[in-house]
Amino acid sequence: MNGNQKFLLGTLGAAAAGVAVGMLVAPKKGADTRNLIKDKANDLSGNAKDTYEKGIKELATLTERLKEGVLHSLDLAKDKADGLAKTASENGKKAVQNATY
Repeated sequence: MNGNQKFLLGTLGAAAAGVAVGMLVAPKKGADTRNLIKDKANDLSGNAKDTYEKGIKELATLTERLKEGVLHSLDLAKDKADGLAKTASENGKKAVQNATY
């Protein structure tokens, strides 16, 4: 978990704690306070779910970009290896021809 994720989780936790404490000390009926807490918890849960889903989408995008980069690098390495193999083969054939004459 990186620093941004830790900060986000800490901020969400602190916000939830602040809302809960504020509602518990507010001069409202118990049922009203419980309903308010339930609504805020649902909102916080929805926000956390949205953040999680956004993170998953970003991770999928980064994974795809990484995959494309790796495949491109493999193609370049293969092309370079093919070129080197061809050059080595040609040089070997020339060496054999020069040795036989």
